[in-house]
Amino acid sequence: MKNAYLSMVMSFFCLATFAQEAIITGYVDSPCPSADGRVLEIYIDGTIDLTGWKVQRQANGGGFTTDIDLSSLATITDEFIYLTNDQAIFTAEFGITTNVIENSVISSNGDDAFQIIDTNSNVIDRFGEENVDGSGTAWEHQDTYYLRNTGSTANNGNFDASNWTFGALDALDNEGLCNSASALSTLVNLGSFQTVQLPEVNFEEEYISVNEDEGTATISVLISAIPTTDATVEVSVLTDESTAVSGQHYTYSTQTLTFTPTGNLTQDITVTIPNNSDAEPDTLLALGITNTTNTELGENSAHVVYILDDENHAPTAANTLGINFGMSYAITGSNPGSEIVAHDAATQRLFVMNSGNASIEVLDFSNPLNITSLNTIDLSTYGDSGTSVAVHNGIVAATAVPDDINENGIIVFMDTDGTILSTVEAGSLPDMVTFTPDGTKLLVANEGEPNSDYSIDPEGTISIVDLSSGVANLTQTNVTSVNFNAYDAQEAQLKADNIRIFGPNASVSQDLEPEYITVSSDSQTAWITLQENNAIAVLDITSMQISDILPLGLKDHSLPENALDTSNKTDFIFMANWPIKGMYMPDAIANYTVNGTTYFVTANEGDAREYDTFEEEVDLEDITLDTSIFSNQDFLELNENLGKITISEVSGDIDNDGEFEEIHVFGGRSFSIYDASTGTQVYDSGSDFERIIEEDPTYNAIFNATDDENELKNRSDNKGPEPEAVIIQEINNEFYAFIALERVGGFMVYNVSNPNAPVFEGYFNNRSVTPGEDEIANLGDLAPESIVYIAPENNSEEKGLIVIANEVSATISVYTLDNVTLSTKNFNEKVSKFVIYPNPAKTDKVFFAEPTSYSLFDIQGRKIKEATNAAYINISALNQGTYIVRNQLGQVQKLIIE
Repeated sequence: MKNAYLSMVMSFFCLATFAQEAIITGYVDSPCPSADGRVLEIYIDGTIDLTGWKVQRQANGGGFTTDIDLSSLATITDEFIYLTNDQAIFTAEFGITTNVIENSVISSNGDDAFQIIDTNSNVIDRFGEENVDGSGTAWEHQDTYYLRNTGSTANNGNFDASNWTFGALDALDNEGLCNSASALSTLVNLGSFQTVQLPEVNFEEEYISVNEDEGTATISVLISAIPTTDATVEVSVLTDESTAVSGQHYTYSTQTLTFTPTGNLTQDITVTIPNNSDAEPDTLLALGITNTTNTELGENSAHVVYILDDENHAPTAANTLGINFGMSYAITGSNPGSEIVAHDAATQRLFVMNSGNASIEVLDFSNPLNITSLNTIDLSTYGDSGTSVAVHNGIVAATAVPDDINENGIIVFMDTDGTILSTVEAGSLPDMVTFTPDGTKLLVANEGEPNSDYSIDPEGTISIVDLSSGVANLTQTNVTSVNFNAYDAQEAQLKADNIRIFGPNASVSQDLEPEYITVSSDSQTAWITLQENNAIAVLDITSMQISDILPLGLKDHSLPENALDTSNKTDFIFMANWPIKGMYMPDAIANYTVNGTTYFVTANEGDAREYDTFEEEVDLEDITLDTSIFSNQDFLELNENLGKITISEVSGDIDNDGEFEEIHVFGGRSFSIYDASTGTQVYDSGSDFERIIEEDPTYNAIFNATDDENELKNRSDNKGPEPEAVIIQEINNEFYAFIALERVGGFMVYNVSNPNAPVFEGYFNNRSVTPGEDEIANLGDLAPESIVYIAPENNSEEKGLIVIANEVSATISVYTLDNVTLSTKNFNEKVSKFVIYPNPAKTDKVFFAEPTSYSLFDIQGRKIKEATNAAYINISALNQGTYIVRNQLGQVQKLIIE
């Protein structure tokens, strides 16, 4: 816990101040002629700027009227200073040369008094009694000396002679260098005064965690040394910092602890923790040491009890799909990577984008549990890196991106053997490609990120590639670039709608960064995530115009359903509410239609802008909170609380006064469902993901771990599990969402047939949980980036399959849905109704196993012929080559004519 928290406690309660005072500690009445060499000694305990401070002398009880200015000494820290009427004699007697002021006022006659005053004329310390002649008093000092007793403190003018040791009157006559060879230093021990620190009192620990079913929490309070007299402290609840409610989460009243000269150095207090039956987020109880006597506060004067609720649980997994891990295949070669995966049913191949070296790995998926490599498609001719790949009807589309931000990205079209068919330009930094369901268009999200110093910021756009004339015939005229220029004049309104437009000197078009696309089943509408902008763009594909930009709003983490773990500094999971708001900022998006209503579904990852000259991520200590809303910024800044969670410095200052009214953090740690027609959120998974992993008997060991080492909670302060990818799939007449988690790995599954009340299906992962493990080769599948579903009729396992591309581990993981198998109907469709023979074909006809309605396409995607209820295809007029046949059920077969 931050030691700075002590200052907060002290400011709240005005409990104590550490020593910082000027003290008169000695005087010598010199025996030299004219009493030259007299000296007044003062000790500065702590650090004091003496500018404007004075020493005043009172002669013969006549009041303090004569001043000696101490300003020339400036700032003094823990040192003695000396005022003398003859510096040469004083130095000869005592050998002292530093912090010396010469002034004739020091010529006291043994019955005079002195006092120290500050710049406001407050009396700091006094020797002697005001308006009293010292002759005949206990404090008379004619021709002798007095020294302050060790451990006394400044008296604020309340002089007490018992705090001093006096030499005998006339004790210095005929002594010293003026009368003999001996210096007065042998008789008077100047510089001997010592401050005695009061013992410090601290909590033994800065914090503890306690499960509510434990019943009590015991907290130890320590004193650093046995006190000379009774020392007392109070231990009180810091109500402004505590979220626990008295009587509901704890029972405790302020206690006074007394440490005696014969007692122990440690005392315990006990807080009762009732085991209530309420399912609620975890809470905290903050305690502070207050009202000390005969002791001082140490650094650990505050203590937090983190109370862990035992009724609030993760949803129970239904596991109706029977999901099990199948296998993991590692991409090899130079700089391997596995970012995006696409499946082609006709060839039973996987196409994996390797962003590390601008290539596509082509894998044989004919045996899904024994994947092998076929070949690598090199895209380096077209760009320095690759970002996305998609397959449809035997056509593969991939993006290649040059390093030069001034150059557009390239879309490369090829057949499933990797033969390049055509290329066209996209926009700046194409980040995702997808075919429309009807196969007539390809859509590309061009993110348009700026360069490192933000001197160039391209516009974000959507490229629409018209495929109707055939892929081999594509030219740039088939590409339409859809931009956001129409919204440039609406910047003020967009900001008012809480759409984040904030890049340095960026227009709306430059600031909006398309990330991911999902297309409606009728191929008429697309929804595009604008991740950094926390918004969704709606594209009318027919008119090729952006029809709307939908803000996603903020997730209120002060609500019970949105609890989260925010600290990477504790060794326990604390699922609590905090006064912060999450920006959903989705990466991937999918859509589906239930009962005539279309919904889009988002994976709420979160992403900050981080560039050489502009970085929006800061810690809480880097901003100033509005004290009318946040009374406890110091407490929130503790590393165990919100001290290290990454927040945005470009949003949250609602009234632009330099003080933040809201704290905005990155991501939602969830998936959300929205009504696509209105953009209204109908569901968010809240704190499910973290609670599910927290209670997982295996993966709780790497709760909120990062994607390359097994360290518990090291991402709790930065987006948690980070939902990255999402797909929606209809299986057995039910809709399921599959959400991949980039950091901790694996994927969540929910039945979303009722968009308002999804049902948790299960969490699945293939990762090591060995504590401290950081060898990527040993960790398993790391950082899922994309996910696809393969139906039973489209794979030889004849089961539903989930295939995931894992970026950090460069692996492909396969999971089997053992309860989703090829039905009799599907079996007939797959085996009996859709078999072409002979294949490869050398005759004029190829036959179907049973009459089939079909469409025949060439490898460029152009439809050549079609027929209804046909028993065969007449191929006599066709050239040698590869063709694609699709039946009325959407199943495809590759036909090779030799």
